[in-house]
Amino acid sequence: MPARTLGGLNWPPFSIGRLDNWRVSQMTEMTDHLGEGLARTVKLLIRLKSYYLIFSTLVLALTFFLVVIFRYILHMDLFAYEEWLLPICFWMFFMGSAVGTYQDTHIKADILENYIHNERIKWLRKVSIAAIELVITLFIVYWATLMLIDEFASYPQWQSTIALRIPFAIPRIGIWLGLVFMAFYSALHLYVYLKVGYQGNSDADAQNDTLVSADKAES
Repeated sequence: MPARTLGGLNWPPFSIGRLDNWRVSQMTEMTDHLGEGLARTVKLLIRLKSYYLIFSTLVLALTFFLVVIFRYILHMDLFAYEEWLLPICFWMFFMGSAVGTYQDTHIKADILENYIHNERIKWLRKVSIAAIELVITLFIVYWATLMLIDEFASYPQWQSTIALRIPFAIPRIGIWLGLVFMAFYSALHLYVYLKVGYQGNSDADAQNDTLVSADKAES
């Protein structure tokens, strides 16, 4: 995608193709440092979650399209659509969060790294963040596990939706599973940081800087 000038600035700041390549390189870099069997499993899990995210997004779009048709053209209500969207949305949110954890693409308000020039300190900072993230996520996984245990303990009087009687356990399983995946991917990030060391982190940063510089030169 060619760069365009917007207010005197080149836009977008990255070409879309190069940005996608950079994200793919970041995504596959972690699996390059894992064992073959584990790397294959991780890639398969990410692929399955990506397929579900595509499916759930299409279901949401189609459902709201039908809601408009039913309400404003047929003057009817689409029966209990909020109830069948409830589990789909919860699974979508938490599977998407798991993919974001793996790709390390969550929104961050972090400017500290721009002022750190020592590669060893940068590496220690990343290790510390990954470790704190893992500990916090494990605590949340523990609480989510208690939530599921309490939910199944109430069977067959467990909570369900009013019309379609969909058990609340279904979206709550999605919450628990998404948190487990977040903890798993956080642990993998921490493992790779420790395995590669700060020198490997420096090489990765240098490669990313080269991509950014090449993109600027092309634009």
